[in-house]
Amino acid sequence: MEKKTLYAILAILVVAVVVGAVVAIFVLAPPAAAKYPLELWYNNDGHYGDTEDELATVLKNSIESCGKVAVTLKSETWPVYRQKWAAGQMPLFLLGWYPDYFDSDDYISPFLSVSGARSLGSFYNNSQVDTWITEEQTTTDPAIRAARFTSIQNRLATDVPYVPLFSGNAHIAYINGITGLELHPVTFKWFIVDKPGATQLNTSTTDDVISFDPASAYDYFSIEVINQVFDTLLVYEPVNATLMPGLATEIPTLANGGISADGKNYTYHLRAGATFHDGTPFNASVMKRSLDRAIRLDIAGSAAFLLYDVGALGRDPSSGNNSTPGVIEVVDPLTIRFHLPRAVSFFNDLMAFSVAAPVPWLYSQTGEQPSTVPNVVGTGPYELTQHVEDTLVVLDKYAAYHTPSLYASKGVPIVPIEDRVVINLRGSATALKNDMVAKSVDVIYRTLTPPDLTELLGRQTALGITVDVGASPQIRYLVFNVDTIADARVRQAIAYSADRAAIDSIVFDGQVEPLYSMIPSNMPYHEPVFQDAYGDHDCPAANALFTLLGYSLGLDVRELIARDR
Repeated sequence: MEKKTLYAILAILVVAVVVGAVVAIFVLAPPAAAKYPLELWYNNDGHYGDTEDELATVLKNSIESCGKVAVTLKSETWPVYRQKWAAGQMPLFLLGWYPDYFDSDDYISPFLSVSGARSLGSFYNNSQVDTWITEEQTTTDPAIRAARFTSIQNRLATDVPYVPLFSGNAHIAYINGITGLELHPVTFKWFIVDKPGATQLNTSTTDDVISFDPASAYDYFSIEVINQVFDTLLVYEPVNATLMPGLATEIPTLANGGISADGKNYTYHLRAGATFHDGTPFNASVMKRSLDRAIRLDIAGSAAFLLYDVGALGRDPSSGNNSTPGVIEVVDPLTIRFHLPRAVSFFNDLMAFSVAAPVPWLYSQTGEQPSTVPNVVGTGPYELTQHVEDTLVVLDKYAAYHTPSLYASKGVPIVPIEDRVVINLRGSATALKNDMVAKSVDVIYRTLTPPDLTELLGRQTALGITVDVGASPQIRYLVFNVDTIADARVRQAIAYSADRAAIDSIVFDGQVEPLYSMIPSNMPYHEPVFQDAYGDHDCPAANALFTLLGYSLGLDVRELIARDR
């Protein structure tokens, strides 16, 4: 009995040890089905056209096919989408970028500087990168700029707050005979478009309007409407990205004394007699008040950082910003001077962007101005006369526009050419295409699906329309909230997983170009750092990182029991 009892006790102990080991393995090692959980967000109301859900699905499939990640797709309308990324509520999401100013810095500092990254939802923060950005901004030496851009892009590929995906095309379709429709690299100008024999231009788009306040708007179509209703000190020529005088009478240069020798002072002489649509005068005091307003409000998700950070104007120390504020001096009613704490080689370009547009003295000084008629008031060639949310925008000629001959030297004798522009906001790309097929509008712009674009290209002669397709400076990319996905190895693994070839072939019918840096290939200083570091859809490399993170295939009880047998 004693031996039997002893054997029984030993047997129980052995079983207990084995079971305990199994339980320990089961608890400590991720089960065989364990995968990294990832939320991927995208816009669902046509801001980027009707391909966005398919793009998100292709990305989900390429990431999941490597075997270590479970992707949950989530989507929102554009207004809510913007609020969510500004509030840091999306861990990974799709965005697009159209240049604010035509310099390679515009593909770097808005994404990687502390203030820019906060505005765009990545919340990236790297003091060394900030230093490199300041150095490339303050020099005109191409060798120094090239070296800094190399360092910045290499760090981008290491830290991966963004994954560049592709650059697309720009396209527009219109009834034959219409002139002045230019696929401009920075800003689209409805006021130079001519429909001979007509006084009204009818258009449609799938894009959305978020805000008509220059201090708030930071999305493509809101800014495009702002560019018709508001002016800036400098503007772009009709066809290319060359600056010309707008509300200023000349472009400040070293030669004309508008830029000081150290590059820290810019002086602008303003046009006399310019007025806002409400009849109030434009002058240097109004210009200063407008810029101070945008900087002070610093509306979440806005472009205010382009003034106080990129433009070196700084903020009041009470805001908690440690940068040295610049000084905006009203020299006289028609002269304004900017005293910067450091040189900014492209400061003129910033004065051509919508956030620098002057607004009337009585605009709200405590928050965003309502985007309703008659609250939207600029100095531009068109007035906003109707705005039905998600349906309609109507622009009418401002009879007292300060300089109708502004573009005369560029072959446009008078602006605006048409008395009225009606912009219909469509709910789908199909509706957009149907507008053109039925000729119920004169112009469609942003955004056809790739098959619809191909179809209209093939039917131009039969329909009596013209379809223009050109290169676009727009880029598309993934954004990581680095506060939420804090381990760079996770971000790197997703960078390995991305399949740009699948995006091009499945979603865009071969109409986009793979992108391997935030700086597109047609801009100076572009280096394909993501191609060198990650390639495309490298699952072994992605899985190796997830294995280091503990997402290897663990042993479960069934496997252990099978081995024991």
